[in-house]
This record gives sequence, C-alpha cells and structure tokens, in this order.
Amino acid sequence: MRFIYTATLVAGLVAVPAAAQAPEILVKPPLAGFVTGYQAAKNGSSMIEQVRKGETIDRWTTMVTTQRFANLARKTTAVRFLTELGQNAEGSCAGARASAVRQVGTASEMRLDCPLNPQTGQPETFIALAIMGKSDLHIVQVAWRRAPSAGDVAWGENYLRGVSLKR
Repeated sequence: MRFIYTATLVAGLVAVPAAAQAPEILVKPPLAGFVTGYQAAKNGSSMIEQVRKGETIDRWTTMVTTQRFANLARKTTAVRFLTELGQNAEGSCAGARASAVRQVGTASEMRLDCPLNPQTGQPETFIALAIMGKSDLHIVQVAWRRAPSAGDVAWGENYLRGVSLKR
C-alpha cells in the first residue's frame, strides 16, 4: 500500500547508518511467479516491492513488500511500529480496520483492511510482519488490491511464517 509507505518514510523513520557490525540477513521463502517491480536503498535502509509476473507496481493484484529501516530498532519496537502503521492507515483510508498487533514468535503481526484506497479507488488489504534486529527493523507485507479470499490470506500468512532473521 504505497500511501502507507510514503507516510512512513516521510515521517523520518529512516535513520543514519550505524557503526560497522555483523549484518542482519532477512531470510524469506521463494516467491514463484513474482518479479521485482521496484527496489531502492539508501543509508542502510531499503525497500523491495514484488508483484506477480505480468503486473506492475501501479497495476497489481498481489504485492509482497520488504522494508529494512536502518537503526530504527533503537528508537521503537515492532509492536509500536505496526500500531502506528495501522493508525496512519486508518487516518488516510476512510473505514479502514486494523487488527490488534499480535506477537508471533519473536516478531509482531497485524492486518489492515482498507475498503477504498483514496489513491487508487480500489480496496486494499495487507498483513504485515515486523521483526526487530539488533539495530534495524525489518517489515514484510503481503498485500492484495481487493478483498482477499480465505485462500489468499492463508497463502499470505504461510509466506510470512517462513520469514526469519538470521543474526
């Protein structure tokens, strides 16, 4: 959900680089049938948006977004980040409903349903997983530009269960 990413990045959550340390590696399951539609990195922070083959980041049905916020783990928690993400989305999408943030192992997860994204005129739903590293905060979102079916949600939750942080 691009309107949420923009609000998050503009809010100044991308921090300055830290002193050299062992890298944190986010391990994710393969995404068969997906291609990278957008990728950017700056000062240790990064974002990758993957969409189904044949789709674009402007015209997509399912998107998986991976974000790394350098040094943000020193300033917030996964629960606080996702709570604020949900609050921001509820403020920018009339009728949006964010679930309570729940702990999933060492990570946190939440779901947001936006009945009509004001930027696209379409419904959007996402499930977000936040993992705290030693210094960085890692976010993986599975999003649908429609009301997802139970099968869609099961696929997204299963994908997120396969995400881990190698320290």
